[in-house]
Amino acid sequence: MKLTRKSSVKDRIIDAAWKLFLEQGYEHTTINQIIETSQTSRGAFYHHFRGKEELLFCVAYFFDNDYKNWQDNVNPNISTLDKLLEFNAYVMRNLEDSPYRPFFATLYGLQVMTTGTRHIINPERDYYKLIASLMKEGIEKGEIKSSLSYMELTEWYAIIERGLTYDWCLNQGRYSLVKYGQRMIKSFIDSIRA
Repeated sequence: MKLTRKSSVKDRIIDAAWKLFLEQGYEHTTINQIIETSQTSRGAFYHHFRGKEELLFCVAYFFDNDYKNWQDNVNPNISTLDKLLEFNAYVMRNLEDSPYRPFFATLYGLQVMTTGTRHIINPERDYYKLIASLMKEGIEKGEIKSSLSYMELTEWYAIIERGLTYDWCLNQGRYSLVKYGQRMIKSFIDSIRA
């Protein structure tokens, strides 16, 4: 996953922040350093962001770019349930192997405390749209049988992944997200299999 973006002021601020986060850590990066590195102004910074934590929240949308790429390249000939299982493996591997892994615990902690947008659970993210489209496809093809709507199934799937990721952060990455994710999502998929 790369943080490559166009060079609008907002994008320059995001790119500078993440460069600094990787080099010196989130806690040791100041807003002044971000402004200086992005070659923008304090006014420009606060026009786009309420604080440094909002820059950390942007990572969810960068992961979404990878998820869109996965969707564009998934084998269309496999079952929807297999796509859901493969997507889980992709998401978990992406998180586990991410250079941004050291920031996930801070990200989750700040998202719990924020009074602003909770980006991790934003239903407008491509992550949720992709899962919803697969759940809907599975129901329409008769592969999924549930009393829940495709949107409710989407939420259940996402809750499992978020919960596992949060626990993984609490445990400081002591187990494989891919391995545990596959077990948990497979159990969920088996419970909705037609």
